[in-house]
Amino acid sequence: MGTVHDIGVLGSGPSALCIASALAARGASVVLVAPQPDARWKPNYCLWADELPAGMATLVERSWSHALVATSSGRRDFARSYVKLDTLRLQAALSDELRAHGVDVIEDSAVDLEHVEDETRIVTASGHATPARVVVDATGGGSSFTRRVHARPPAFQTAYGLELRAPGHGFDTDRMMLMDFRPAPVSSKEPPSFLYVLPFDDERVFLEETSLARRPAVSIDLLQSRLEARLARLGLLGCERLGEERCVIPMGLGLPTAGQQVIPFGVAGAMVHPSSGYLIAHVLRKTGPVAEAIVAGLAAGGRDEALSRSHAALWPASQRTLWELYGFGLETLVGMNAKEIDRFFSSFFDLPIDCWAGFLAGTQEPSAIGAVMTRLFRSLPVLIRWHLVRTGLVAGAAPLARSVLRSGVAG
Repeated sequence: MGTVHDIGVLGSGPSALCIASALAARGASVVLVAPQPDARWKPNYCLWADELPAGMATLVERSWSHALVATSSGRRDFARSYVKLDTLRLQAALSDELRAHGVDVIEDSAVDLEHVEDETRIVTASGHATPARVVVDATGGGSSFTRRVHARPPAFQTAYGLELRAPGHGFDTDRMMLMDFRPAPVSSKEPPSFLYVLPFDDERVFLEETSLARRPAVSIDLLQSRLEARLARLGLLGCERLGEERCVIPMGLGLPTAGQQVIPFGVAGAMVHPSSGYLIAHVLRKTGPVAEAIVAGLAAGGRDEALSRSHAALWPASQRTLWELYGFGLETLVGMNAKEIDRFFSSFFDLPIDCWAGFLAGTQEPSAIGAVMTRLFRSLPVLIRWHLVRTGLVAGAAPLARSVLRSGVAG
């Protein structure tokens, strides 16, 4: 069986390495189990500059002083800084932290967890069992180890992006395009999608076609064809392609049950913002408090205390309520057509910046977010209001009640 580690971390993405390095830095013995622990990360990880934790400025590849949003009613220019982390430097920095603190790494797939009285045995595909007092599940949205309060099928955010070498591309390098809902020059506007643009400098630019939230997922092939059409219109179709990104992000996964014997983190822990699809800011914000709760819990009362404290730190009651409010917002977006999406976000970004910024951050109290949602509702056209009402009758109240009142079902 070997050494019993304090914590076993499953996974090798940003969520797994963030929590593993934070735990090791606090003196815990950590083992990380993943089938490809050194696999290179490819996605762009972005967040608002005011959400960047202290000490991470050296990991920022690029920042923009302004963010743009475009709809059929016009273009909005917001003086709010947005940053892109350097993906390779982020991975390297976290990997260096693991090595510096002596984290053991097992290159294998976890296939089962055997919970015994005071430890959990991580059983891998090769047949080995590695014991740990506590296990953190950061294996993603398809995790088989995490139990959820409801088994509502997720919606999916899908995206297809290209980084281009495009001298004279025409985009303002001080401004990134957060969402351009003006339709791509193709025959059909349905299902709705938008363009996202990060102009790195005068020669390099990243463009991505994104479907915000649909059930079932919009195909990558469709988004690729729309992006190609946009590139043709922009005169960029023949530019050198430096990189490609394909994303499929599950949104609105059921929240983890509080009493289970693993600690779900990252996508597995339903930490993806249900209305926007953003994750990295939430992970960075929660890594320290959750790691502290685990280590302090182990020291104070052992395994059960660590589980209890970590679940409370990650998903306090107010945050559970907040996430189900966002889940209602997700359900409304899933059912909207392109025209309704355009009108909805026209109204959303007409709100004062502190209102929509607070909504997207996911850090405010449910009462504050409820007030923003009420204000937005009153500003929407009548037909979209009726859509929201219908969604609320079908899906809004039930998930909230299930999350708050039920102990959970196996996910």
